[in-house]
Amino acid sequence: MMLNTRSAELCGEDVSEILSYLPEIEGLDVVELGAGIGRFTRYLAQRARHVLAVDFVEKFIEKNKEANGSFENIDYIVDDVMNVQIPPTSAGFVFTNWLFMYFNDTAARRLLERIITWLPDNGHIFLRESCIHGSGDISLNNSTTYYRHPNDYETLFLSVTEPTDDKQAVYGFKVIATRPVETYRKVMKNGNQITWLLQKVRRDVDTP
Repeated sequence: MMLNTRSAELCGEDVSEILSYLPEIEGLDVVELGAGIGRFTRYLAQRARHVLAVDFVEKFIEKNKEANGSFENIDYIVDDVMNVQIPPTSAGFVFTNWLFMYFNDTAARRLLERIITWLPDNGHIFLRESCIHGSGDISLNNSTTYYRHPNDYETLFLSVTEPTDDKQAVYGFKVIATRPVETYRKVMKNGNQITWLLQKVRRDVDTP
C-alpha cells in the first residue's frame, strides 16, 4: 500500500473488502503475522477474543500500539515471524496480508509448516498476496520480492502436511476460497491481488 500513489483512495475500501472474506473469528485467539502499523489489527481485535500482532519493524509496531492502544485484547511482538513461538493448536485463526511474497519458496514452506501446527483441527489461515507483479505504481528498488503465479501458491499450500498424533493420517491445508481483490481490479486495473482462505483438515496420506 505504501508503494501506491492512490493509497488514500484504496485503503478504506481495500480493508473492508479483505475483512469481508474472513471466517467467523468471534471468541478466537488470532495471530496476525506482518501486522505493520495496524491497518487490520483493530478490526481483528473488535471481533476476536485476543490478537497477537507480530512485525519485525519496531517503528511499525509502535504506530500500531498508538493507533490501537484502547484495545485491551491486543499483545504486540517485535520479531521475525520465523522466530515467533506459538503453542500447538492454540491459534484459532492466522491472518496475513502481503507476507509470503517476501519469502523464497523454502522459507515460505517452513513458515506454513509452523503455522499448521499452531492451528487446531479445522482452523483457518487467511492470506493475501501480490501475484505476477507488484500491487502499486511506485518502483521498489533493491527489494527481493517473489511475485508468484497463483497456481504456484496453491501448489505450495497443498504440499504442506503435519502427521497426526496417531500417525494414521496427516493434516494438510484445504483451499476453502480464493478470489482476486476487486478493489484493486477496479481502481488499479490489477486482477493479480489474490486472497486465499485455507483450512487445516485431516486426510489420508494418499489423498491429494
